[in-house]
Amino acid sequence: MRQRVIQFRAEEAADFAEQIERTGEIPSSLWARLRELGFCRLTLPKWAGGEGLPLSLYFPILEEVSHCHGSIRMIVHVSNSIWRALEHGRETQQRYWLPALARGDALVAFALTEPDNGTGIDLKTTATYESGKFVLQGKKHLITFAKEADVIIVIAKTDAELGRQGLTAFLVPKGREGMVLTSMPEMMGDKGCTHAVITFEDCVVTEDEVLGEVGSGFDVAVHGFLDQSRACIAQSGVGLAQEALDVATDYVRHRITFGKPLSSRQAVQMRLAEMAIAVQAARLLCLDAAAKFDAGEDISVAAAIAKANAIKMVGEVTDAALSLFGGIGYAVGSPIERLYRDARSLWFEEGTIETQKMTIVEKLLAEARKRERRAKATKVEES
Repeated sequence: MRQRVIQFRAEEAADFAEQIERTGEIPSSLWARLRELGFCRLTLPKWAGGEGLPLSLYFPILEEVSHCHGSIRMIVHVSNSIWRALEHGRETQQRYWLPALARGDALVAFALTEPDNGTGIDLKTTATYESGKFVLQGKKHLITFAKEADVIIVIAKTDAELGRQGLTAFLVPKGREGMVLTSMPEMMGDKGCTHAVITFEDCVVTEDEVLGEVGSGFDVAVHGFLDQSRACIAQSGVGLAQEALDVATDYVRHRITFGKPLSSRQAVQMRLAEMAIAVQAARLLCLDAAAKFDAGEDISVAAAIAKANAIKMVGEVTDAALSLFGGIGYAVGSPIERLYRDARSLWFEEGTIETQKMTIVEKLLAEARKRERRAKATKVEES
């Protein structure tokens, strides 16, 4: 499968990238081609028609995909990540949606972020239980592929007094009355990817459309989707940064100044070496998170560490690549210009670097409290 991606990169990806950059839209032929090649069902379970790849085998493939245009990477990432939230649903929900996703007959979007709030227990979108049904009220934004999706996983507050246990996940099919989608402005990078504001006004969902249990929305969002998605985004940053390093290396080998190629200058060589070290370090953190996920471990911290490091790394590597290109790299259409733009989208997908740091430090402080309690218990026993 990895070789299939490499062949796609060499023979087809550039043409699709040119079309996307020129039109600002993802052609339907790209969706069809990626599904035909099997790139959109790599991690889906075999029983549903997917390849069933563990993250440790999927990541090298995702890295190759991430050398391509950002929208190509986004399609593959969304298709192979959001479905995992459905594993928290009823068997009937899984049996209905997962085979459809594997066949390419459906697409699922994920709606958590809100324009006036964050992505946690401060959510303001509510789901009020009335006469055997829930009524959604509120607004989401920055929802990727919402307009293309056949069903949207919506996280809403069902009980404001219960904190994390007061959040619930819902499966809301497209076209549902009371759900209005409004297109958002084009983004700096990942051209072609659509984002939408979703407004819920007296939008009715049934009890059968609850994903998981009432009150399990935080677990569905974080452990069902966000944790592994953050690791996937980190791996995407590795692929993009490797591409930036590759094109920068090729450029300095052939760019002549004062009668010598740039690559002959020690300062340039040191810069390339630093970029390579940063990329490899990020790659290993991603593979560590993947191995832990495959082993069934909680990867909240491992994924946060991998993503915090990767988005910092991809910014620094693309900065360095642009610097090596000089002024010509700043020109629209240069080999580094699109990579530079696409890299910045990774900073915000599934949380900023500050969000990742909050997850990390929460665990650090919890572990410190445990050590303190153990130490006190030991002293009591000894006395």
